[in-house]
Amino acid sequence: MRRPIRAVLSLVGVLAVAGCLGGGATSSPSNAPPVSQEPTSFDRTLGRYALEYEVVDEALAGRAATAAADASIYLAAPLLTTGTQAVLELRGDLSPVEVMDVSGSSLAALSTTDDALFGLSRACLSDSGGYAFCARITTFDAGIAIDESTEAFDLDHHAIVLDEDRDGFWADRYVPVPCDDDVYPCGLSDEPLERVYDCEVVHVRAGRAVWEWSALEHFTDAMLDTASGTAVYAPVDPFHCNSVQPSDDGATVYVSMRHPSTVMAIDVASGDILWTFGQDDSPLALAVDDPDGLLGDRAVLSGQHDFRWLGGDRFSVFDNSSGGAGVARVVVFQVADGTATIENVIGDPSGRESRCTGSARPLDEDETFWAVSWGCSESGVSVVTADGREAARITVDLEAGVEKEILTDVAIEQPELGYTVSYQAVVGPPGLLG
Repeated sequence: MRRPIRAVLSLVGVLAVAGCLGGGATSSPSNAPPVSQEPTSFDRTLGRYALEYEVVDEALAGRAATAAADASIYLAAPLLTTGTQAVLELRGDLSPVEVMDVSGSSLAALSTTDDALFGLSRACLSDSGGYAFCARITTFDAGIAIDESTEAFDLDHHAIVLDEDRDGFWADRYVPVPCDDDVYPCGLSDEPLERVYDCEVVHVRAGRAVWEWSALEHFTDAMLDTASGTAVYAPVDPFHCNSVQPSDDGATVYVSMRHPSTVMAIDVASGDILWTFGQDDSPLALAVDDPDGLLGDRAVLSGQHDFRWLGGDRFSVFDNSSGGAGVARVVVFQVADGTATIENVIGDPSGRESRCTGSARPLDEDETFWAVSWGCSESGVSVVTADGREAARITVDLEAGVEKEILTDVAIEQPELGYTVSYQAVVGPPGLLG
């Protein structure tokens, strides 16, 4: 079925990447028609976006498709594009269901509810392109619709989670704070800084911010001292929030901060940090129990993304292993009595680290298969088993992207960025592209 693309529409009435990413187009979507192809012509369709699909293990791919019969994988791809971009709905083996052209929308984060797919369209990009100052919520019910009114919340493009009733959302934003003697991170730089960027987490309801949380107000000097010694720390951007997820009851919100290489649980009622996991060594840090030695002899996290609450006391996080830490991986752990017990680690089967972006989401209830975006890496997006065997992958054909002139200059000049398929691969109910 072919559907028209609507350029700029209201979302709903009640709503009224570290500095490693390059800039993208921020114009309204083009009037190009969406693309919907049968699987036999999927390679040709992907070629328009400089993407390639490969089944690595046919038996595993078949099992993945069966295990994820009630779920689809959604990508906004490619990420570092001058304009040409699609949203893909894929089966558990990464074979196609639907491809919608969204050229010009410059999409980053995606999120699903039980009946809808949402994203964030980048605008007001930083000089590096690694974060935004007025991203806009986007939906895909029948073509793409960008809610321009949400630009007023000064959102970043890294995280969006809709409330169950769709009357509100959780997101993050970067807030410039002028440097003076009272702004401690300013003193951690060898060079004088005019400002630093705070990480703010915000909950919006009925078009109004009902909860706001500032990292600068809750990080201790000791925590910042530790953060400044991590491999990916950036003085002007000491936190770099890149994922936000509330618990089902809204009492806790789980946040990932790339530059301190740490994830944390925040109590919504008080704003207190309940615990941290990663390179933070403050009294808030969880002890780490790794009974099977799955983490190896390296930092627990380095430049991570996509911290996910799996329900109960279980969590996952995509560890980019940036800064030379090692192979990119998925870390699954359980929290109890101040201790994080490592349950599973899934390494990139290709053995690469990931410079930025990325995600990890279980495909089935038993977590037999995972959809992993390996981020800024030649590895692309994979479906892998819990023990690290790859079933299928989608990658960027960098040479084709250059030839078609669809990639940004920074993607061309820095290939590990140019190979970025999507900011994240999200898993949700089938049929959310309309």
